[in-house]
Amino acid sequence: MIVRWWKGPPVLVLVTSSEPVRIRRGRGPIDLCCKLPIGAMRGIRLTPERKRFLLKQGLDPELIRKRLVWDVSETLASQFEKEREATPALAAKIGLTKKDIDKILQAKKNIATFQPKNRLERMAKRALEDLLSSNRKKVAGRPSRISVVERHELRQRADEMLAAGTEREEIVAEFAEEYGLGLS
Repeated sequence: MIVRWWKGPPVLVLVTSSEPVRIRRGRGPIDLCCKLPIGAMRGIRLTPERKRFLLKQGLDPELIRKRLVWDVSETLASQFEKEREATPALAAKIGLTKKDIDKILQAKKNIATFQPKNRLERMAKRALEDLLSSNRKKVAGRPSRISVVERHELRQRADEMLAAGTEREEIVAEFAEEYGLGLS
């Protein structure tokens, strides 16, 4: 990943496993800019002068010792800087602050872990997920968001409703509304 919290070009840090990696030694919050690059990239071996600078900035010396930190080309550093500036600029144009973006990201995490207890909470969760995520295209076939257990419960409820005299069209409409499905 490409990281930077200092003024100057970023560096490429190789993360060789899924284990957490300590990037910076020391304490206190920092404004970390981080990007996962896509595709091939060229890393340049650190010069002794650059190593001293990075150590002074607080980069974990173990990463440098294991040769997991590399400099990146000027082109990539320039692209990184442009992308870093573009997001806050667009956010400011549409009236969002950094705190607003942080709140949105936290809300996405919270809604992902929320476990609804009833039909209304399921509907509310789905509405908030749709609001906080990008638009998804509808695909033909059974909806993947309904688990096998839920599908079984739906069939049982439908049988009970039919036995109680509810018409089939009403049952289908209620379930479609509850699960956010289109009528077909």
